[in-house]
Amino acid sequence: MAETRWRPGAPLRTALWAVRRIRAASPGLLIGLAGLTLVQGLLPAGLALALRGLIDAAVAAIDAGAASATELYVWLGIAFSLAAADALSSLAVAYMNRRMVDELNIEVTGDILDHAQILDLAFFEDPLRQDLITRTQSNTALHLQTFVAESLAAVRNLLSAASLLAVLVLIDPLVLVVVPPFAIPFLYFQAKLARQRFTEEHQRAEKRRWTSYFVSKLTSSDSVAEVRLLGLGPLLAQRFRTLLSEFRDRDRQLHLRNFRGTAVAALLTIAALYAIFVRVALRTLTGTASLGDLAIFGGAAVRLRLALNEAIRSGTGAFERVLFVENLREFLGAPPRLASRAMLRPPLDRGEIRIEDVTFTYPGATEPVLRGVSLTIEAGKTVALVGENGAGKSTLVKLIARLYDPDDGRILLDGADLRDIDPAHLHRHMGLVLQSFGRYEASVAENLAYGDWPRLRDDRAAIRQLAAKVQLDERFTAMADGYDTHLGRSFGQATLSGGEWQRLAVARALARNASLLILDEPTASFDARTEHDLFVRFKELSRGRTTLLISHRFTTIGMADRIAVLDGGRIVESGSHDDLLARRGAYASLYELYERLIPGAAAGPGSLSSP
Repeated sequence: MAETRWRPGAPLRTALWAVRRIRAASPGLLIGLAGLTLVQGLLPAGLALALRGLIDAAVAAIDAGAASATELYVWLGIAFSLAAADALSSLAVAYMNRRMVDELNIEVTGDILDHAQILDLAFFEDPLRQDLITRTQSNTALHLQTFVAESLAAVRNLLSAASLLAVLVLIDPLVLVVVPPFAIPFLYFQAKLARQRFTEEHQRAEKRRWTSYFVSKLTSSDSVAEVRLLGLGPLLAQRFRTLLSEFRDRDRQLHLRNFRGTAVAALLTIAALYAIFVRVALRTLTGTASLGDLAIFGGAAVRLRLALNEAIRSGTGAFERVLFVENLREFLGAPPRLASRAMLRPPLDRGEIRIEDVTFTYPGATEPVLRGVSLTIEAGKTVALVGENGAGKSTLVKLIARLYDPDDGRILLDGADLRDIDPAHLHRHMGLVLQSFGRYEASVAENLAYGDWPRLRDDRAAIRQLAAKVQLDERFTAMADGYDTHLGRSFGQATLSGGEWQRLAVARALARNASLLILDEPTASFDARTEHDLFVRFKELSRGRTTLLISHRFTTIGMADRIAVLDGGRIVESGSHDDLLARRGAYASLYELYERLIPGAAAGPGSLSSP
């Protein structure tokens, strides 16, 4: 886990960046809140002065008689207007804050999702990035809105404190000597505490991921059965509680530190202000201060202390939120690593692949997964990749799909270097089934149409033809709502078996009519009969396409025109099934092992055409 690094000026730059994003999301609301903040900041002093005038006018009216009460009514009217403005402005601020939360949630979450689409697979698979992703997902829109609210509250309370201080100075200038010496140390204390709270939360990102992991394992339908059978529930629940207890105990220390510091500052400030209050009371008795001065000093002094306390709390709160917003700024500033050099859009209608001396190491790893791999797959041919787990087969597929770029060497499709091709254009000319294929919460028709969404979303006939290619049309037609049946466990009416989900994924790959078809373990969830039935037709389905096939099943491998054997990140053999068996090398060893484990299953190419 990366340690927190404090860079000089970073909080200010992040604050300015946050203000620009907020202004872009809701400029009208920001202007409205700023105006109301100015009004609210001056209202306490206005109310104090109105009260002072009201009391002094009342005293004058009593001395002069009811006929001189006009000034009293004027001050009553002013006080009423200011009180009404105070109440209405508070309601308006609450309304605008709720509106801003909604606007920022749309804007910020949308920005996160948009940026996630241009980031490379390496970013999401990099272990060092996982904590940043977690922190970015932790309700960043709320952090932004809270930053605005806390900043405006700090300005409002600072204005209130300044205007109230001015009123109190008019009554007794000694207030200027008392207030700053208490306010400045308290500001430093709160700022230091805010940084400590952020550092604590920043360093918890990995442990927060662990708590989410434990909750997922105990509540997800994919894992709850095994957890229950193995009796792991109490263990995982205890580990969850241990982490939360650790958070609670550390937070308790921070809360106690805040309580002690705030209590000391409050008591000292109150003592100093009330010492001056006594002085004003004595001056009132001697006639050097008015009754109105005495009446408002106590209340204004209390409000001044509260305003200063809230200004400091809100200011340091805004500072703390800026530190959290830095996570969003860092995420949105992360550049994609796979930049296309020329953004070419060649026809890519043949599907010929040339892999030239490719070496690749995953980010954070020390040893390369692929070492000097070279391979040519002729247009329209089917090549199978064979090898033990970890040999580099799926990694090579990811490189051909340009989910990663090789460290050395190059990969060409129809003569064009993948790094020169527009990635979106490249992916439109590929049909791909990965081991971790998608099981989308959507209707049957949508699940199929996702293979080529712009073309298929409104073409129900083409969708049914696609399902028929993988022998799923009858299954889908028999469902309660046919092709409109919603699939999935989270929101759906029905779900599919593992093999049916995998056939659906194969259908999506076929949907693109692409010149290149890549199948990574396409029959892993199939039973023997389903696999046989599908691949009897596979030659027809893949006719005219270049096909790269990865499988551990030799019944599947047997359909290939050529077989390449990967071992230790290198291609150690290449040839037809019969040629490789005759060499008595790595392929023959794997084949014989498979035959011993599943007698009769590794029957070679002929098995796919048998009845």
